[in-house]
Amino acid sequence: MTLSRTLTRIALAALTLAAASGCTSGPGPLPEKGPIVLATGSDLSSSGVRQDLIRAFERRSGRTVRIVTLPDTADGQRSQLLAAGQSGNGGYDVLNIDVAWTAEFAEAGVIQPWGTSLDGDFLGSVVKTAEYDGKVWGVPFNTDAGLLYYRKDVLKKYGHDEPPASWGDLTTMAEQVAADYNRDAARTPKGKKQPPRMYGMVAQLRPYEGLTVNTLEAAWDAGGDPDATSFTKGAQVGSLQQGVGDLKVRLDALMPHEVTTMDETESRRWFADGRALFMRNWPVEYASVAEKLTPGVQFDVAQLPARSSDGKRMSVLGGQNLALSAHTTRPEGARALIEALTGRGSERCLLERGFAATRDSAYREGAGAPSCPLPPGDAQRGERGAGSPPVPRPGQVPSYTRTLYAALRAAQPRPRSAHYQTFSKVVQIRVSEFLGSPGGTAIADELAKEADEALSGRGDPRGH
Repeated sequence: MTLSRTLTRIALAALTLAAASGCTSGPGPLPEKGPIVLATGSDLSSSGVRQDLIRAFERRSGRTVRIVTLPDTADGQRSQLLAAGQSGNGGYDVLNIDVAWTAEFAEAGVIQPWGTSLDGDFLGSVVKTAEYDGKVWGVPFNTDAGLLYYRKDVLKKYGHDEPPASWGDLTTMAEQVAADYNRDAARTPKGKKQPPRMYGMVAQLRPYEGLTVNTLEAAWDAGGDPDATSFTKGAQVGSLQQGVGDLKVRLDALMPHEVTTMDETESRRWFADGRALFMRNWPVEYASVAEKLTPGVQFDVAQLPARSSDGKRMSVLGGQNLALSAHTTRPEGARALIEALTGRGSERCLLERGFAATRDSAYREGAGAPSCPLPPGDAQRGERGAGSPPVPRPGQVPSYTRTLYAALRAAQPRPRSAHYQTFSKVVQIRVSEFLGSPGGTAIADELAKEADEALSGRGDPRGH
C-alpha cells in the first residue's frame, strides 16, 4: 500500500469517528446580517428618550437598529403589525406592542414566546400584561397608570388643600369650585383679559381605546372585579351598568360637550389652557402640561379617586411591551436589543424623562437606585410657575414618582383575551351611544351580554 493511500484511509477513518461521536468541527452559525428592525409607534415623550436608548445600544454593541415608525393611531399600528406578521413579509425583528395586544398577537402567530421567565425586578402588575396561556410573550418596556391632574392653585383658592378622595367627592368639589371660579372670572375688570370658562373635568371619551379605558375604570370604581372573566355574572353586571351610568353623570354635570371627541392630547390641551379643573390622563402628558401652562399656574397629580366600598384606587394599566417577531431572521440581535432597552439603567432613563418605568428598582432612591447611562441631552429643563412641580433635571426622577409608583402597583390589566379588540369596539360603540343619549338604561343593560360575547369571539364589533 502506498503512503498516499495509507494517509487517505487514516483521514477517512478520523472523519468517520468524528461524525459518529458528534464532534464535527464545521463552521459555527453565520453572523446575523443586516440591521435589527424595530417596529414601533412614535416616541411621544418630549425628550426622545427611547430613540436615545436605541442609539446607545448601537454604540455599545456595534449593531445597527433600523426603526420603522408605525401609524400614529393605535388601530393603525395594530393593523399594520398583524398584516405583516400573518403574511411573514414584514421583515421586523422586534415589535413594540400595546399591552392589550399580547393575547391576540400570540394567537395570531405574530410574536413568539420569550422563552424564559421575567426577573423579579419587574412590577408584578406589569408582568401580567406580558403573560398569556401560561407563557411569557414579551418584556415590559414602558408602562402607564391613569392619574388625576388637578389645578392646585384653584382648589386652594376656593378652600380645598387636597384633591378629592372619591369620585363622589370629585363631582361635588368640581361643581362648586368651577362655579365659583367662573363667577369671579366674569367680574374681570374691563381692559383685562378674561380667563376662559373653566369646566370641572376633562377625560378621553372619544369612541376609541381611551373610552374603553375610562369605562373600565368607572366599572371598577362601581365595585367591578378586574380579574373577572365575565360581565354577566354576579355583581359584575351591576358594576358595569353603574359605572357607565356614573360616567354619563360626570359628563353631563362637569364636562364640556367637546369631551366626547377628546383623546389624550386634546384633553391635555384643555387642561393646560386653563379650561378644566381636573383631568384624567397618563403620566407621559405631565411634561407637556408643565411646559404649556402659564408661568405661575400651579398643578399637581394624584392617584385616581378611591372607590367608596373599600378605598381601593384602581387604574387601567397601559404601556407597551417589546416582543420577538415570529419571523425574525436576527434572533440574537433582537433579544440583545430588548434586554438592553428593558434593563435597569434604561428603565431609570425612561422614568427620568417622562415615561413610567416597568422595574421596581427604577423607583428606588439613594444608593440602591440604578443610574441612567444617557447624557443629559434634552432632559435639562427648568421649573415652571412657582409652586408647580418641577420637571426633573438629569439624574432626578419626577416629583410625582411616589404617586405614580403607588398607582402602578394598584393598576390592573385590561381583559386578557385574543378577542380584546372586538370587546373594545363593542364598548366604544355602545358607551358612546349611551353618553350621547338623553337618558334611559337600555344600552347599558345590553352592554354586559355583548361584552361577554365579544371576549369569547362571538361578538359583532358593531354591537349587533
